Amino acid sequence: MVPPFLAYYGVFKDDIEYLKDAVRQCELYHEVLVTENGCWKHIVNPEGVEGKDVKVDEGLWSTSNGWAAAGMARVLATIRKSRFAGELEKEQGSLAGMTQGILDGAMKLDTDASGLLRNRLDDESWFGEAAGTALLAAAAFRMAVLESAVFGDVYTAWALRKMMIVKKCVDEETGIVAPVVNPTTDDQRTPLDGVSPEAQSFVVLLYAAWKDFNEVNDRNAAQQPG
Repeated sequence: MVPPFLAYYGVFKDDIEYLKDAVRQCELYHEVLVTENGCWKHIVNPEGVEGKDVKVDEGLWSTSNGWAAAGMARVLATIRKSRFAGELEKEQGSLAGMTQGILDGAMKLDTDASGLLRNRLDDESWFGEAAGTALLAAAAFRMAVLESAVFGDVYTAWALRKMMIVKKCVDEETGIVAPVVNPTTDDQRTPLDGVSPEAQSFVVLLYAAWKDFNEVNDRNAAQQPG
């Protein structure tokens, strides 16, 4: 959540160090949270801290991986549009690689019969969940615009399939998306009975990313020699 703000602040202050810090924050999260398949754990903390109530959750949440992937895509887009883009090529590559790792991991673990990603990606006892599915698909579309040579048809076709499934999860009368995780209760193993503002916003982000992806594709196609 912090790195996108740092990147924006760096552009606002015209200070490349804030942009570097934004990327470094992402890299530090990656260093601590990444697993072998590329997805990130939810929470890690040092063990054995006397007198401290520390929380550890090594589950691969679809929503938290979505936050990470979408956040890094946002940082990359901010750098790409800044005057420092040429000086931060290494940092851009790092962001793209970390985001690709998350998406690759999510795609490998995309095995739930519902077509949605599970709330815990690697745990078949958890339910298919629309919020994390929407945000990870949105991140795939964003990266396809930012790094089309890397995030090609494999990623966009997957994201489109996820979007079509999420669409079926949206109530046509109320606009409420379900099933979704309860964002305030970590261990609730049933979908939220109600409205999740987080999930609602993720669906909006998905459709906005898909729209931008299509607009870029159409513009590129129009520029091709006839």
